[in-house]
Amino acid sequence: MTAAARARLAIRGVSYSYPGGRQVLDDVDMDVTPGALTLVCGASGSGKSTVLRLLNGLIPNFHEGELSGRVLIDDEDVSSAPIERSGLRTATVFQNPASQFFTTTVADELAFAPQNYRVEAGEIRRRRAGALEELGIGDLADRDLRTLSGGQVQKVACAQALAQRTPVILLDEPTSNLDPRAIDDVRATIGRLKAAGRTLVVAEHRIYFLRGLVDEVVIMGRGRVVHRMAGEDLWRIGEARRKELGLRALERPRLAVRPAGLAAIAGGAGRRPAAEDAAADDADDAVGNGADGLLIENLQVERSGRLVLDIPRLFFPAGAVTGVVGANGIGKTTLARAVCRLQRARRGARMSLGGRELRSGRAFLVMQDVHRQLFTESVSQEASAPQLERLDLAALADRHPLSLSGGQKQRLVIATAIDQDARVLILDEPTSGVDHRHLVAIAAELRDLAREGRVVIVISHDVEFLNECADRVIDMV
Repeated sequence: MTAAARARLAIRGVSYSYPGGRQVLDDVDMDVTPGALTLVCGASGSGKSTVLRLLNGLIPNFHEGELSGRVLIDDEDVSSAPIERSGLRTATVFQNPASQFFTTTVADELAFAPQNYRVEAGEIRRRRAGALEELGIGDLADRDLRTLSGGQVQKVACAQALAQRTPVILLDEPTSNLDPRAIDDVRATIGRLKAAGRTLVVAEHRIYFLRGLVDEVVIMGRGRVVHRMAGEDLWRIGEARRKELGLRALERPRLAVRPAGLAAIAGGAGRRPAAEDAAADDADDAVGNGADGLLIENLQVERSGRLVLDIPRLFFPAGAVTGVVGANGIGKTTLARAVCRLQRARRGARMSLGGRELRSGRAFLVMQDVHRQLFTESVSQEASAPQLERLDLAALADRHPLSLSGGQKQRLVIATAIDQDARVLILDEPTSGVDHRHLVAIAAELRDLAREGRVVIVISHDVEFLNECADRVIDMV
């Protein structure tokens, strides 16, 4: 990796309101040291993503609203510069990375931006190969983007940013949906970028993985900068202060519940682990005793003629929260989609709830990409007032759902699921973009839903969250 020209970033007295008058930034001042890593953190909806949209020129070029103040890169005002200059100076990994893709395959996507800036073909191939190797995803080069897991999509977005070779890289929740190994890969990549002189701005809730890399910390609250500190000072604050600031864990969390293993992928482990035998025995006992719960039998899913999921038997009890973990691409989301009839399974698959066939509409999936599940013109039209109150969304009732932050959208879709009285509730990475306070609140809500007799399944790499809510954990291997 060659050294990049360092860039100076500054925000001067910036206030910004989205159309409709909702102010999201209020007189923000911020300096980003060239070649440094600046961490922007704070509660969901505090303005972190908006700051990144200012720096990459999406505001005001693609987002309408009222903007005052100046956003400078190397003393040039971003808002008045041609938008094409932004792509030469900044690369962005978005909170919802699928929204930034323009092509259909991984290889084409990594080539897209350099091609548009007329980079020579041989150089594009070198950049692409280097980015794929850097993120450990060379095996995905020829894959259709639509077939990737959420975590794989996240890594492709990071590789795309690397291939642009810009002096500034902006990362908005870059570890959302990533497994622990992938998070370590992202950390290593960020470390190399920093060593090469890139200027990095990272907006994150999950911050433990950045220890030792952060130079400057900016904490946002209600659209303002409420605290600034040096990177090393962040890890010196006590637990009480951390929670007061609404920050997530400062150290890598350890899973409190010992997971049971599930060999669910054809050609994977090659044998049925003892832990899976135990899970099957639990299922037999539970069904024999008439216990309520979701029983899955003979679930097989194919993709392009290849068996990608093979589960002989698996039981999820009602009245408990079950966490499902495993590497990116192992089949967790495929399992969820199959249960909810969103993914075709081979003939012979059986799913029963309380001893009876699981009927359509009884299972609800809160997807990774919750944008797909928001359909109306206001938050109040999406979910009932009691559920909005339960999930701390009542104050946002008049807002358009797509104007919410990532964490707020997650909570809104959970509210809609509760309204539908689904007896099987599956949540796929429900804490993407969620701060500590709302993480704890969502965990409490899921425990309450389980106590009401529902089957609650949480697919997550967020160990901090699983420790708050999970009674049992299944590890897909």
